[in-house]
Amino acid sequence: MLKSYYEILNVKENASSQEIKKQFRKLVRMYHPDINSSIEAEEIFKAVNKAAEILLDDEKRKNYDRLRNTNFQTQNGGKDNKYKSSEEKKYTFSDLFQEKNDFKKEYASPKNGEDITLNVSIDTYEATVGTSRTVNITHSVICPKCMGHKFANQKTCPHCNGVGEKTENRKITVKIPPSIKNNAKLRIKGEGKEGKYGGKRGNLYIIVKIKQKEELKIKDGIVKSVAYISPYAAVLGGNVKVSTLWGEAVIKIPPLTKANQSFKLVDVGIMDEKTGKKGEQIVKILIQTPSFITPEEKELYEKLQEINLKKKNAKFI
Repeated sequence: MLKSYYEILNVKENASSQEIKKQFRKLVRMYHPDINSSIEAEEIFKAVNKAAEILLDDEKRKNYDRLRNTNFQTQNGGKDNKYKSSEEKKYTFSDLFQEKNDFKKEYASPKNGEDITLNVSIDTYEATVGTSRTVNITHSVICPKCMGHKFANQKTCPHCNGVGEKTENRKITVKIPPSIKNNAKLRIKGEGKEGKYGGKRGNLYIIVKIKQKEELKIKDGIVKSVAYISPYAAVLGGNVKVSTLWGEAVIKIPPLTKANQSFKLVDVGIMDEKTGKKGEQIVKILIQTPSFITPEEKELYEKLQEINLKKKNAKFI
């Protein structure tokens, strides 16, 4: 059975405002969240605030007492009904009934807050070695001044303007572990929306989106890439720079390298979390034809073609 506001404050029904204030201050010192951090204390503190809000306001207390008397008379078959005016009865069962509903809400079952889900993007290198991201979260929290009751000191709470909630912006740094997979979900406990009636906060979920570098692809745990070389480098050999997860590396291209020939780089791939060793990267060589040549270069290519045609069993015309 629900307690009356008088029972919550532990005062008599004919208690004066001074007696109610004194008892209210006493209970606040016992159950204020800054003093008592238990969930039970938080619920009692909310109830105490609501009771004081009603009983320390003459008009609200008067209406509340009328409601309680009305309930009593209804339960006793309407005996000793003090209300003679139908208009007064109408007021009692409409406006005052709302206060009864508000009172019940204070004792509603705890409701946990909703979860918040955000996406963050990282590149392939960050996914391999681990990184962090700072995210902004905006959600409502119970007003710390009026504890969600919308009133403070018998007046509209100036801190939340009578809303009972405050919008809070928070920055949270999320640590993303090494070797994380695309679309992996990270849970940050208790960083979601605030619960009601003593319910727990929701959680924050971070969905990790890996944006691969254009020149690097990861498949089945192996890093793959391509490197472009000139026709003369393919024939004569040389060095070419390639991107890896850990920075740039140099591949030594041997003479007469063919198009689509692959080379293996070791100790530049994905790191094994258990052993700390890095895997391999496979680099495919593509020969890039120049988009423009000078007359002198054209003459040299024509001379090479002439020489090639004189070769026995020449494959190129």
